[in-house]
Amino acid sequence: MTGHLKSWIALAFCLWTLLSAEGASLPFAGLDDLRGPYEGTGVSGEALHIQPLGDAGGWPICAYWSSARTERSPLFGFGWSVPALESRFVPLDERRWGFYQPDGYLRIFVRAAPGDDSVLTGGSAWAAVCKGDAIRVTADPHDGGPKSEFHFRQGRLVRMSCEEGDFEIKYTGRSADRIVSRGKTLLEVTRETSPEDRVTFRFNGGRSQVVATCRPAVAFGVQGASSSLASSQERSLATLQTSDGLLQFAYGGERGTAFFSAGEMRWMWDPRTRKILACGDWAYTIGMPKNEDGQPSFARHRSDGCRESYSFNRKTGMFVQEFTNGTSRAHKVFTSGPLAYRRVRWTKETGSDGSGVRTDYTYDEAGRVVYRRITRTGEETKTDEVWLDASGTIFRRRVNGEEVPAK
Repeated sequence: MTGHLKSWIALAFCLWTLLSAEGASLPFAGLDDLRGPYEGTGVSGEALHIQPLGDAGGWPICAYWSSARTERSPLFGFGWSVPALESRFVPLDERRWGFYQPDGYLRIFVRAAPGDDSVLTGGSAWAAVCKGDAIRVTADPHDGGPKSEFHFRQGRLVRMSCEEGDFEIKYTGRSADRIVSRGKTLLEVTRETSPEDRVTFRFNGGRSQVVATCRPAVAFGVQGASSSLASSQERSLATLQTSDGLLQFAYGGERGTAFFSAGEMRWMWDPRTRKILACGDWAYTIGMPKNEDGQPSFARHRSDGCRESYSFNRKTGMFVQEFTNGTSRAHKVFTSGPLAYRRVRWTKETGSDGSGVRTDYTYDEAGRVVYRRITRTGEETKTDEVWLDASGTIFRRRVNGEEVPAK
């Protein structure tokens, strides 16, 4: 588990301990623009697996497998990406540029002025300045998200300054093999090709290590699943050795569907649409009418009659889930900043009788969190505010505007 996610869990635990007697609800840890509300799905309904590899000085390094991915990772092969080491800024066509962010999201840039390729815009908070083979990308959010800056050379990310810290990415040839911060090596990557493809990740001076092996896809059943899948010569991640043990991956096809498994977890997906069909006990329905923002909504159900629906509006940052028993859950997230979707503005749970509990979150530059829980019962409103420092320690509390002991 990464340090960033650990810190979220620490915060969540402190809040849960303080407010669980009142039924407080906490947001998902590690929200981002790729992950949907259900484990194993993306926001567009594709099958998605996010595999943590380690922590590079506060920067969580993960590998992503997606049923929607048609490219191959130079590290893990077909269907995979390691965004932190594969981030780039490249032209997509005559009028668009793509920023493959180090959190896995693709952001589109266009010319800020007609005929001028030196200044690009990726939205109201995003700008890029191009000088020869050097590109500087900045994000200055208007909604309280973290300010960030990225530097590229020949399309490759070489330096990043963001909420998690200041980092440099070092290369040997075209391959990223080190992440450095203030002269300290946080991640070192080595590759071997004999007797099998092997990639070793050493974090923070070798204090933790992950070893990945990749094999021809035909060796573990992907050939023949679909013409859109890998050929017999493609390689893909087969095993991952971590301090927790050995995790095995498998790929294949059966009865017109394709499957992917990571250890005991297994996803079924449609190789034609690349959307998820089933995961565990849940069956998914994809291709429902799109919501007002044009993002697909989808639903899932179990044989016991339990059903959930989901929608996401990227413009407003709103996630909505609705459940069989008439309850619902909504989350509002920040909509700018490179890792902004990890940060929740507020979450609200609504009961079948219409009653609701809303929790608001604010953040300062030091990364501290204010947890503001607003409970409305009829005409009565109660506001409970808790301040936490970067370590998750509660140092201040206020109820209905009045200071109370923090402990």
